Amino acid sequence: MSLALKALTALAWVAPRAAMTRAHALGLVEGTRGYDGAKVGRRADTFAGGATSANVEIGTALARLRNRSRDFARNTAAGQRVLDIKTAHTIGTGILAVPDNGSDRIDNQVRQEWDDWCAVSDVEGVLDFAGQQVTAYRTTCEGGEAVVRRVIRPLSSGMRVPLQLHVLEGDWIDTARDLGLFEGQNSRLGVGLGDYDRRTGYWLHVQHPGDFNFYGSPFVSKFVEASEVIHLYRPLRPGQVRGVPVFAPVLMTARDLADLMDAVLVKAKTEACFAAFVETNGEQQSNVGQVVKEGGVARRLIEKLAPGMINYLNPGEKVSFAAPTGSGQFEPVWLAGQMALAAGTGITYDQLTGDLRQANYSSLRAGKIENRRLTEQEQHLMLVPQLMRRVTGWWTDTAIAAGALKPRKDGYRWNYVMPAVEPIDPRKDLEADILAVRAGRMTPQTFIGSWGEDWRKVIADTKAFFELADKDGLVLDIDPRRTSQLGVAQSPGGEGYATDPPKPGAD
Repeated sequence: MSLALKALTALAWVAPRAAMTRAHALGLVEGTRGYDGAKVGRRADTFAGGATSANVEIGTALARLRNRSRDFARNTAAGQRVLDIKTAHTIGTGILAVPDNGSDRIDNQVRQEWDDWCAVSDVEGVLDFAGQQVTAYRTTCEGGEAVVRRVIRPLSSGMRVPLQLHVLEGDWIDTARDLGLFEGQNSRLGVGLGDYDRRTGYWLHVQHPGDFNFYGSPFVSKFVEASEVIHLYRPLRPGQVRGVPVFAPVLMTARDLADLMDAVLVKAKTEACFAAFVETNGEQQSNVGQVVKEGGVARRLIEKLAPGMINYLNPGEKVSFAAPTGSGQFEPVWLAGQMALAAGTGITYDQLTGDLRQANYSSLRAGKIENRRLTEQEQHLMLVPQLMRRVTGWWTDTAIAAGALKPRKDGYRWNYVMPAVEPIDPRKDLEADILAVRAGRMTPQTFIGSWGEDWRKVIADTKAFFELADKDGLVLDIDPRRTSQLGVAQSPGGEGYATDPPKPGAD
Protein backbone atom coordinates (compact mmCIF):
# COMPACT_ATOMS: atom_id res chain seq x y z
CA MET A 1 0.00 0.00 0.00
CA SER A 2 1.43 3.38 -1.02
CA LEU A 3 1.93 6.23 1.47
CA ALA A 4 -0.76 8.30 -0.26
CA LEU A 5 -3.30 5.49 0.06
CA LYS A 6 -2.41 4.95 3.72
CA ALA A 7 -2.88 8.65 4.39
CA LEU A 8 -6.27 8.62 2.66
CA THR A 9 -7.37 5.61 4.69
CA ALA A 10 -6.39 7.30 7.96
CA LEU A 11 -8.10 10.52 6.92
CA ALA A 12 -11.30 8.67 6.02
CA TRP A 13 -11.71 7.56 9.66
CA VAL A 14 -11.66 11.15 10.86
CA ALA A 15 -13.11 13.18 7.99
CA PRO A 16 -14.75 11.04 5.27
CA ARG A 17 -15.84 14.06 3.15
CA ALA A 18 -12.31 15.52 3.18
CA ALA A 19 -10.95 12.10 2.28
CA MET A 20 -13.28 11.85 -0.76
CA THR A 21 -12.25 15.34 -1.92
CA ARG A 22 -8.60 14.41 -1.53
CA ALA A 23 -9.05 11.14 -3.44
CA HIS A 24 -10.80 13.00 -6.27
CA ALA A 25 -7.94 15.49 -6.50
CA LEU A 26 -5.35 12.70 -6.54
CA GLY A 27 -7.27 10.98 -9.32
CA LEU A 28 -7.15 14.14 -11.42
CA VAL A 29 -3.39 14.40 -10.82
CA GLU A 30 -2.87 10.77 -11.86
CA GLY A 31 -4.88 11.37 -15.02
CA THR A 32 -2.63 14.22 -16.08
CA ARG A 33 0.74 12.53 -15.61
CA GLY A 34 3.14 13.19 -18.48
CA TYR A 35 4.08 9.50 -18.91
CA ASP A 36 1.38 7.00 -19.80
CA GLY A 37 3.51 4.25 -18.29
CA ALA A 38 3.28 5.94 -14.87
CA LYS A 39 -0.51 6.17 -14.80
CA VAL A 40 -2.64 3.96 -12.58
CA GLY A 41 -5.84 2.16 -13.43
CA ARG A 42 -7.11 -1.08 -14.85
CA ARG A 43 -4.72 -1.03 -17.79
CA ALA A 44 -1.74 -0.71 -15.45
CA ASP A 45 -2.81 -3.41 -13.00
CA THR A 46 -0.66 -6.02 -14.75
CA PHE A 47 2.56 -4.19 -13.86
CA ALA A 48 4.19 -5.91 -10.92
CA GLY A 49 7.39 -3.91 -10.61
CA GLY A 50 8.64 -2.63 -7.30
CA ALA A 51 11.40 -0.33 -6.11
CA THR A 52 13.55 -3.29 -5.10
CA SER A 53 17.20 -3.85 -5.93
CA ALA A 54 18.45 -6.40 -8.42
CA ASN A 55 19.61 -8.66 -5.60
CA VAL A 56 16.21 -8.68 -3.90
CA GLU A 57 14.51 -9.69 -7.14
CA ILE A 58 17.10 -12.30 -8.04
CA GLY A 59 17.41 -13.81 -4.56
CA THR A 60 13.90 -15.22 -4.41
CA ALA A 61 13.73 -16.24 -8.05
CA LEU A 62 17.19 -17.55 -8.97
CA ALA A 63 16.75 -21.22 -8.06
CA ARG A 64 13.40 -21.52 -9.81
CA LEU A 65 14.58 -19.65 -12.90
CA ARG A 66 17.65 -21.86 -13.10
CA ASN A 67 15.71 -25.11 -12.71
CA ARG A 68 13.06 -24.14 -15.25
CA SER A 69 15.68 -22.96 -17.74
CA ARG A 70 17.48 -26.28 -17.53
CA ASP A 71 14.23 -28.15 -18.00
CA PHE A 72 13.46 -26.03 -21.07
CA ALA A 73 16.92 -26.70 -22.51
CA ARG A 74 16.71 -30.44 -21.80
CA ASN A 75 13.26 -31.09 -23.19
CA THR A 76 12.69 -28.70 -26.09
CA ALA A 77 14.44 -28.28 -29.41
CA ALA A 78 14.25 -24.48 -29.13
CA GLY A 79 16.03 -24.40 -25.77
CA GLN A 80 18.84 -26.63 -27.00
CA ARG A 81 19.12 -24.59 -30.20
CA VAL A 82 19.49 -21.26 -28.37
CA LEU A 83 22.38 -22.61 -26.29
CA ASP A 84 24.06 -24.16 -29.34
CA ILE A 85 23.81 -20.98 -31.42
CA LYS A 86 24.98 -18.59 -28.70
CA THR A 87 27.91 -20.82 -27.77
CA ALA A 88 28.93 -21.41 -31.38
CA HIS A 89 28.96 -17.70 -32.22
CA THR A 90 30.45 -16.39 -28.97
CA ILE A 91 33.09 -19.04 -28.24
CA GLY A 92 33.32 -21.07 -31.45
CA THR A 93 36.32 -23.35 -31.10
CA GLY A 94 37.79 -21.12 -28.41
CA ILE A 95 38.89 -17.52 -27.83
CA LEU A 96 42.61 -17.30 -28.52
CA ALA A 97 45.01 -15.71 -26.06
CA VAL A 98 47.98 -14.29 -28.02
CA PRO A 99 51.11 -12.96 -26.27
CA ASP A 100 52.08 -9.45 -27.40
CA ASN A 101 55.29 -8.30 -25.73
CA GLY A 102 57.13 -6.59 -28.59
CA SER A 103 59.67 -9.41 -28.97
CA ASP A 104 59.23 -12.36 -31.33
CA ARG A 105 61.58 -14.46 -29.24
CA ILE A 106 59.65 -13.86 -26.02
CA ASP A 107 56.26 -14.21 -27.72
CA ASN A 108 57.22 -17.52 -29.32
CA GLN A 109 58.41 -18.87 -25.99
CA VAL A 110 55.25 -17.77 -24.19
CA ARG A 111 53.05 -19.11 -27.01
CA GLN A 112 54.69 -22.54 -26.86
CA GLU A 113 54.30 -22.79 -23.08
CA TRP A 114 50.69 -21.56 -23.31
CA ASP A 115 49.74 -24.02 -26.06
CA ASP A 116 51.21 -26.91 -24.07
CA TRP A 117 49.26 -25.85 -20.98
CA CYS A 118 45.94 -25.43 -22.81
CA ALA A 119 45.93 -29.15 -23.59
CA VAL A 120 46.02 -30.08 -19.87
CA SER A 121 44.15 -27.16 -18.28
CA ASP A 122 41.17 -29.22 -17.08
CA VAL A 123 41.61 -30.60 -13.56
CA GLU A 124 39.02 -33.27 -14.42
CA GLY A 125 41.14 -34.39 -17.38
CA VAL A 126 38.26 -34.27 -19.86
CA LEU A 127 38.56 -31.02 -21.85
CA ASP A 128 41.20 -28.60 -23.01
CA PHE A 129 41.01 -24.86 -22.30
CA ALA A 130 38.82 -24.16 -25.35
CA GLY A 131 36.39 -26.84 -24.20
CA GLN A 132 36.31 -25.32 -20.73
CA GLN A 133 35.44 -21.96 -22.27
CA VAL A 134 32.49 -23.58 -24.05
CA THR A 135 31.32 -25.32 -20.88
CA ALA A 136 31.62 -22.19 -18.74
CA TYR A 137 29.78 -19.95 -21.21
CA ARG A 138 27.06 -22.51 -21.95
CA THR A 139 26.50 -22.97 -18.21
CA THR A 140 26.27 -19.19 -17.82
CA CYS A 141 23.59 -18.96 -20.51
CA GLU A 142 21.58 -21.89 -19.18
CA GLY A 143 21.89 -21.33 -15.43
CA GLY A 144 22.79 -17.66 -15.23
CA GLU A 145 26.37 -18.03 -14.01
CA ALA A 146 29.41 -20.27 -13.79
CA VAL A 147 32.30 -20.59 -11.36
CA VAL A 148 35.91 -21.32 -12.33
CA ARG A 149 38.31 -22.23 -9.52
CA ARG A 150 42.08 -22.01 -9.66
CA VAL A 151 43.80 -25.27 -8.71
CA ILE A 152 47.55 -25.12 -8.08
CA ARG A 153 49.14 -28.51 -8.65
CA PRO A 154 52.29 -29.70 -6.85
CA LEU A 155 55.59 -29.44 -8.71
CA SER A 156 55.77 -33.23 -8.56
CA SER A 157 52.83 -33.36 -11.00
CA GLY A 158 55.29 -32.90 -13.86
CA MET A 159 53.48 -29.89 -15.31
CA ARG A 160 55.78 -27.05 -16.42
CA VAL A 161 53.04 -24.62 -15.42
CA PRO A 162 51.34 -26.38 -12.47
CA LEU A 163 47.95 -24.71 -12.84
CA GLN A 164 44.58 -26.25 -13.67
CA LEU A 165 41.00 -24.99 -13.76
CA HIS A 166 37.81 -26.44 -12.32
CA VAL A 167 34.58 -25.29 -13.99
CA LEU A 168 31.50 -25.43 -11.73
CA GLU A 169 27.84 -24.51 -12.03
CA GLY A 170 26.47 -21.47 -10.22
CA ASP A 171 24.63 -23.80 -7.80
CA TRP A 172 27.91 -24.17 -5.91
CA ILE A 173 27.56 -20.63 -4.54
CA ASP A 174 25.71 -20.86 -1.22
CA THR A 175 22.79 -18.44 -1.61
CA ALA A 176 21.82 -18.98 2.03
CA ARG A 177 24.84 -16.94 3.15
CA ASP A 178 22.84 -13.76 2.77
CA LEU A 179 22.20 -10.45 4.53
CA GLY A 180 24.62 -10.74 7.39
CA LEU A 181 28.11 -11.39 8.69
CA PHE A 182 29.33 -14.93 8.33
CA GLU A 183 32.72 -15.63 9.90
CA GLY A 184 33.41 -11.91 9.65
CA GLN A 185 32.44 -11.67 5.98
CA ASN A 186 29.65 -9.36 4.89
CA SER A 187 27.75 -11.55 2.43
CA ARG A 188 24.98 -11.09 -0.13
CA LEU A 189 23.53 -14.16 -1.82
CA GLY A 190 26.70 -16.11 -1.11
CA VAL A 191 29.07 -13.39 -2.35
CA GLY A 192 31.42 -11.68 0.08
CA LEU A 193 31.39 -7.89 -0.28
CA GLY A 194 33.86 -5.30 0.95
CA ASP A 195 34.01 -1.52 0.58
CA TYR A 196 32.00 -0.25 -2.39
CA ASP A 197 30.71 -3.83 -2.84
CA ARG A 198 34.09 -5.03 -4.05
CA ARG A 199 34.11 -8.85 -4.15
CA THR A 200 36.15 -10.37 -1.34
CA GLY A 201 35.25 -14.00 -1.92
CA TYR A 202 32.52 -16.60 -2.39
CA TRP A 203 30.81 -19.10 -0.15
CA LEU A 204 31.15 -22.36 -2.10
CA HIS A 205 29.54 -25.67 -1.22
CA VAL A 206 31.88 -28.60 -0.69
CA GLN A 207 29.91 -30.46 -3.37
CA HIS A 208 27.07 -29.73 -5.78
CA PRO A 209 23.98 -29.19 -3.59
CA GLY A 210 21.85 -31.19 -6.03
CA ASP A 211 24.17 -34.20 -6.04
CA PHE A 212 23.48 -37.14 -3.73
CA ASN A 213 26.52 -39.14 -2.72
CA PHE A 214 28.12 -40.53 0.35
CA TYR A 215 30.67 -37.89 1.22
CA GLY A 216 30.35 -34.37 2.52
CA SER A 217 27.15 -32.42 3.04
CA PRO A 218 25.37 -30.33 0.41
CA PHE A 219 24.53 -27.74 3.08
CA VAL A 220 28.12 -27.00 4.15
CA SER A 221 29.96 -24.14 2.44
CA LYS A 222 33.40 -22.61 2.86
CA PHE A 223 34.61 -19.13 2.08
CA VAL A 224 37.05 -18.95 -0.85
CA GLU A 225 39.01 -15.78 -1.55
CA ALA A 226 38.03 -13.85 -4.68
CA SER A 227 41.58 -14.19 -6.00
CA GLU A 228 40.97 -17.94 -6.33
CA VAL A 229 37.60 -17.78 -8.08
CA ILE A 230 36.21 -16.52 -11.37
CA HIS A 231 32.50 -15.72 -11.20
CA LEU A 232 31.25 -15.60 -14.78
CA TYR A 233 27.89 -13.88 -15.27
CA ARG A 234 26.29 -10.99 -17.13
CA PRO A 235 25.51 -8.00 -14.87
CA LEU A 236 22.28 -6.37 -16.02
CA ARG A 237 21.92 -3.80 -13.23
CA PRO A 238 24.46 -1.93 -11.07
CA GLY A 239 25.13 -3.75 -7.82
CA GLN A 240 23.91 -7.12 -9.14
CA VAL A 241 25.95 -9.92 -7.56
CA ARG A 242 24.38 -13.01 -9.20
CA GLY A 243 23.41 -13.82 -12.78
CA VAL A 244 20.13 -14.93 -14.33
CA PRO A 245 19.62 -17.39 -17.21
CA VAL A 246 19.30 -16.11 -20.75
CA PHE A 247 15.83 -17.71 -20.86
CA ALA A 248 14.50 -15.63 -17.95
CA PRO A 249 12.50 -13.10 -20.07
CA VAL A 250 10.91 -15.78 -22.27
CA LEU A 251 10.30 -18.78 -20.02
CA MET A 252 6.51 -18.39 -19.89
CA THR A 253 6.23 -17.89 -23.65
CA ALA A 254 8.61 -20.77 -24.31
CA ARG A 255 6.67 -23.15 -22.08
CA ASP A 256 3.36 -22.17 -23.69
CA LEU A 257 4.81 -22.72 -27.15
CA ALA A 258 6.08 -26.16 -26.19
CA ASP A 259 2.66 -27.09 -24.77
CA LEU A 260 0.98 -25.74 -27.91
CA MET A 261 3.20 -27.89 -30.12
CA ASP A 262 2.40 -30.99 -28.05
CA ALA A 263 -1.33 -30.29 -28.28
CA VAL A 264 -1.19 -29.77 -32.05
CA LEU A 265 0.77 -32.99 -32.55
CA VAL A 266 -1.68 -35.02 -30.46
CA LYS A 267 -4.58 -33.45 -32.35
CA ALA A 268 -2.99 -34.33 -35.69
CA LYS A 269 -2.43 -37.91 -34.58
CA THR A 270 -6.07 -38.18 -33.50
CA GLU A 271 -7.29 -36.84 -36.83
CA ALA A 272 -5.21 -39.47 -38.62
CA CYS A 273 -6.84 -42.30 -36.68
CA PHE A 274 -10.15 -44.13 -37.06
CA ALA A 275 -11.38 -42.89 -33.66
CA ALA A 276 -14.41 -44.76 -32.31
CA PHE A 277 -16.21 -44.52 -28.97
CA VAL A 278 -18.34 -47.52 -27.98
CA GLU A 279 -21.64 -47.15 -26.12
CA THR A 280 -23.53 -50.12 -24.71
CA ASN A 281 -27.11 -50.40 -23.55
CA GLY A 282 -27.93 -50.88 -19.92
CA GLU A 283 -28.58 -54.60 -20.30
CA GLN A 284 -25.29 -55.53 -21.91
CA GLN A 285 -21.90 -55.16 -20.34
CA SER A 286 -19.17 -53.83 -22.63
CA ASN A 287 -16.27 -56.16 -23.21
CA VAL A 288 -13.89 -53.35 -24.25
CA GLY A 289 -10.57 -53.82 -22.48
CA GLN A 290 -11.37 -57.33 -21.26
CA VAL A 291 -9.12 -60.30 -21.94
CA VAL A 292 -10.50 -62.97 -24.27
CA LYS A 293 -9.07 -66.22 -25.58
CA GLU A 294 -8.76 -66.98 -29.25
CA GLY A 295 -7.22 -70.29 -30.23
CA GLY A 296 -6.09 -70.85 -26.69
CA VAL A 297 -4.15 -67.58 -26.67
CA ALA A 298 -5.22 -64.78 -24.31
CA ARG A 299 -5.29 -61.26 -25.70
CA ARG A 300 -6.75 -57.90 -24.69
CA LEU A 301 -9.45 -56.39 -26.86
CA ILE A 302 -8.48 -53.30 -28.83
CA GLU A 303 -9.00 -50.07 -26.93
CA LYS A 304 -6.45 -47.69 -28.43
CA LEU A 305 -6.50 -45.88 -31.75
CA ALA A 306 -4.33 -46.51 -34.79
CA PRO A 307 -4.48 -45.20 -38.37
CA GLY A 308 -6.86 -47.28 -40.50
CA MET A 309 -8.05 -49.39 -37.55
CA ILE A 310 -11.45 -51.10 -37.86
CA ASN A 311 -12.92 -52.70 -34.74
CA TYR A 312 -15.92 -55.02 -35.15
CA LEU A 313 -18.50 -54.47 -32.43
CA ASN A 314 -20.82 -56.83 -30.64
CA PRO A 315 -24.59 -56.77 -31.15
CA GLY A 316 -26.26 -54.08 -29.06
CA GLU A 317 -23.32 -51.73 -29.28
CA LYS A 318 -23.27 -48.53 -31.27
CA VAL A 319 -20.41 -46.33 -32.27
CA SER A 320 -19.85 -42.60 -32.68
CA PHE A 321 -16.82 -41.17 -34.45
CA ALA A 322 -14.50 -38.45 -33.22
CA ALA A 323 -14.51 -35.39 -35.45
CA PRO A 324 -11.76 -32.97 -34.30
CA THR A 325 -12.24 -29.47 -35.61
CA GLY A 326 -9.47 -27.73 -37.50
CA SER A 327 -7.89 -24.41 -36.51
CA GLY A 328 -6.02 -21.98 -38.71
CA GLN A 329 -4.47 -20.04 -35.82
CA PHE A 330 -1.49 -22.31 -35.12
CA GLU A 331 0.99 -20.99 -37.68
CA PRO A 332 0.70 -17.25 -36.90
CA VAL A 333 0.75 -17.91 -33.16
CA TRP A 334 3.75 -20.22 -33.46
CA LEU A 335 5.58 -17.75 -35.71
CA ALA A 336 5.02 -14.82 -33.34
CA GLY A 337 6.12 -16.95 -30.40
CA GLN A 338 9.32 -18.07 -32.13
CA MET A 339 10.17 -14.47 -33.02
CA ALA A 340 9.65 -13.40 -29.41
CA LEU A 341 11.77 -16.31 -28.17
CA ALA A 342 14.60 -15.43 -30.57
CA ALA A 343 14.51 -11.72 -29.70
CA GLY A 344 14.41 -12.41 -25.96
CA THR A 345 17.49 -14.65 -26.10
CA GLY A 346 19.57 -12.41 -28.38
CA ILE A 347 19.58 -14.44 -31.59
CA THR A 348 17.73 -14.13 -34.89
CA TYR A 349 14.62 -16.00 -35.99
CA ASP A 350 16.44 -17.88 -38.75
CA GLN A 351 19.16 -18.95 -36.31
CA LEU A 352 16.55 -20.32 -33.93
CA THR A 353 14.39 -22.15 -36.45
CA GLY A 354 16.58 -22.63 -39.52
CA ASP A 355 13.70 -21.18 -41.56
CA LEU A 356 15.22 -19.41 -44.58
CA ARG A 357 12.18 -19.55 -46.87
CA GLN A 358 11.78 -15.78 -47.16
CA ALA A 359 15.37 -14.77 -46.50
CA ASN A 360 17.69 -12.95 -48.88
CA TYR A 361 21.17 -11.45 -48.64
CA SER A 362 19.95 -8.07 -47.37
CA SER A 363 17.65 -9.47 -44.68
CA LEU A 364 20.22 -11.98 -43.49
CA ARG A 365 22.94 -9.33 -43.32
CA ALA A 366 20.72 -6.87 -41.44
CA GLY A 367 19.83 -9.51 -38.87
CA LYS A 368 23.39 -10.75 -38.48
CA ILE A 369 24.77 -7.24 -37.90
CA GLU A 370 22.59 -6.85 -34.79
CA ASN A 371 23.44 -10.34 -33.63
CA ARG A 372 27.17 -9.70 -34.05
CA ARG A 373 26.97 -6.55 -31.95
CA LEU A 374 25.33 -8.46 -29.11
CA THR A 375 27.90 -11.24 -29.44
CA GLU A 376 30.78 -8.76 -29.37
CA GLN A 377 29.39 -7.19 -26.20
CA GLU A 378 29.47 -10.51 -24.40
CA GLN A 379 32.92 -11.34 -25.76
CA HIS A 380 34.69 -8.07 -24.99
CA LEU A 381 32.70 -6.85 -21.97
CA MET A 382 32.08 -10.11 -20.12
CA LEU A 383 34.29 -12.99 -21.28
CA VAL A 384 37.54 -11.04 -21.68
CA PRO A 385 37.54 -9.15 -18.34
CA GLN A 386 35.91 -11.90 -16.26
CA LEU A 387 37.43 -15.05 -17.76
CA MET A 388 40.26 -14.61 -20.27
CA ARG A 389 42.17 -11.84 -18.51
CA ARG A 390 41.90 -13.60 -15.16
CA VAL A 391 43.06 -16.96 -16.54
CA THR A 392 46.06 -15.51 -18.40
CA GLY A 393 46.95 -13.59 -15.23
CA TRP A 394 46.81 -16.77 -13.15
CA TRP A 395 48.82 -18.63 -15.77
CA THR A 396 51.51 -15.95 -16.02
CA ASP A 397 51.98 -15.78 -12.25
CA THR A 398 52.19 -19.56 -11.97
CA ALA A 399 54.58 -19.85 -14.93
CA ILE A 400 56.95 -17.31 -13.39
CA ALA A 401 56.77 -18.97 -9.97
CA ALA A 402 57.49 -22.38 -11.54
CA GLY A 403 60.41 -21.05 -13.59
CA ALA A 404 58.78 -21.63 -16.98
CA LEU A 405 58.94 -17.88 -17.68
CA LYS A 406 61.36 -15.22 -16.49
CA PRO A 407 60.06 -12.19 -14.60
CA ARG A 408 59.78 -9.05 -16.73
CA LYS A 409 59.74 -5.48 -15.51
CA ASP A 410 56.84 -4.63 -17.81
CA GLY A 411 55.05 -7.93 -17.20
CA TYR A 412 53.49 -10.03 -19.94
CA ARG A 413 50.82 -8.62 -22.21
CA TRP A 414 48.11 -10.52 -24.09
CA ASN A 415 45.70 -9.95 -26.94
CA TYR A 416 42.48 -11.91 -27.27
CA VAL A 417 41.33 -13.06 -30.71
CA MET A 418 37.66 -13.88 -31.12
CA PRO A 419 36.34 -16.69 -33.34
CA ALA A 420 35.89 -15.84 -37.00
CA VAL A 421 32.59 -14.39 -38.19
CA GLU A 422 31.50 -16.38 -41.22
CA PRO A 423 30.44 -14.07 -44.06
CA ILE A 424 27.00 -14.34 -45.62
CA ASP A 425 28.42 -13.69 -49.08
CA PRO A 426 32.17 -14.42 -48.84
CA ARG A 427 33.13 -12.56 -52.02
CA LYS A 428 31.20 -9.39 -51.20
CA ASP A 429 32.30 -9.30 -47.58
CA LEU A 430 35.93 -10.04 -48.42
CA GLU A 431 36.05 -7.30 -51.06
CA ALA A 432 34.54 -4.85 -48.57
CA ASP A 433 37.16 -5.79 -45.96
CA ILE A 434 40.00 -5.38 -48.47
CA LEU A 435 38.73 -1.92 -49.37
CA ALA A 436 38.50 -1.05 -45.67
CA VAL A 437 42.14 -2.07 -45.17
CA ARG A 438 43.31 -0.14 -48.23
CA ALA A 439 41.38 2.95 -47.09
CA GLY A 440 42.88 2.80 -43.60
CA ARG A 441 39.58 2.11 -41.85
CA MET A 442 40.90 -1.26 -40.71
CA THR A 443 44.44 -2.41 -40.01
CA PRO A 444 45.76 -5.63 -41.55
CA GLN A 445 46.12 -7.00 -38.02
CA THR A 446 42.44 -6.35 -37.31
CA PHE A 447 41.46 -7.88 -40.65
CA ILE A 448 43.37 -11.10 -39.97
CA GLY A 449 42.16 -11.18 -36.37
CA SER A 450 38.53 -10.95 -37.55
CA TRP A 451 39.01 -14.40 -39.06
CA GLY A 452 40.04 -15.81 -35.69
CA GLU A 453 43.76 -15.93 -36.49
CA ASP A 454 46.90 -14.58 -34.84
CA TRP A 455 48.33 -12.22 -37.46
CA ARG A 456 51.92 -12.88 -36.42
CA LYS A 457 51.44 -16.60 -36.90
CA VAL A 458 49.76 -16.03 -40.27
CA ILE A 459 52.72 -13.96 -41.51
CA ALA A 460 55.27 -16.49 -40.23
CA ASP A 461 53.41 -19.43 -41.79
CA THR A 462 52.92 -17.59 -45.09
CA LYS A 463 56.58 -16.65 -45.23
CA ALA A 464 57.66 -20.22 -44.56
CA PHE A 465 55.26 -21.51 -47.23
CA PHE A 466 56.49 -19.21 -50.01
CA GLU A 467 60.14 -19.71 -49.11
CA LEU A 468 59.68 -23.46 -49.57
CA ALA A 469 57.71 -22.92 -52.79
CA ASP A 470 60.48 -20.68 -54.17
CA LYS A 471 63.12 -23.19 -53.18
CA ASP A 472 61.33 -25.96 -55.09
CA GLY A 473 60.64 -23.71 -58.09
CA LEU A 474 56.86 -23.73 -57.72
CA VAL A 475 54.79 -20.99 -59.33
CA LEU A 476 51.33 -20.92 -57.76
CA ASP A 477 48.36 -18.82 -58.71
CA ILE A 478 47.88 -17.83 -55.05
CA ASP A 479 51.26 -16.03 -54.99
CA PRO A 480 50.44 -12.30 -55.41
CA ARG A 481 54.12 -11.62 -56.14
CA ARG A 482 53.93 -13.74 -59.27
CA THR A 483 50.36 -13.58 -60.61
CA SER A 484 47.45 -11.18 -60.42
CA GLN A 485 43.95 -12.16 -59.28
CA LEU A 486 43.14 -12.90 -62.93
CA GLY A 487 46.12 -15.23 -63.27
CA VAL A 488 48.17 -12.76 -65.33
CA ALA A 489 51.91 -12.90 -64.67
CA GLN A 490 53.31 -10.02 -62.64
CA SER A 491 56.76 -8.67 -63.50
CA PRO A 492 57.70 -6.00 -60.98
CA GLY A 493 61.22 -7.42 -60.83
CA GLY A 494 61.84 -7.10 -64.54
CA GLU A 495 62.20 -9.71 -67.27
CA GLY A 496 62.21 -13.28 -66.08
CA TYR A 497 60.61 -12.52 -62.71
CA ALA A 498 57.46 -14.44 -63.52
CA THR A 499 59.34 -17.59 -64.51
CA ASP A 500 62.48 -17.53 -62.42
CA PRO A 501 61.70 -17.95 -58.70
CA PRO A 502 63.47 -15.46 -56.45
CA LYS A 503 66.15 -16.70 -54.16
CA PRO A 504 65.14 -17.15 -50.51
CA GLY A 505 65.84 -14.00 -48.58
CA ALA A 506 66.18 -11.84 -51.70
CA ASP A 507 64.37 -8.48 -51.78
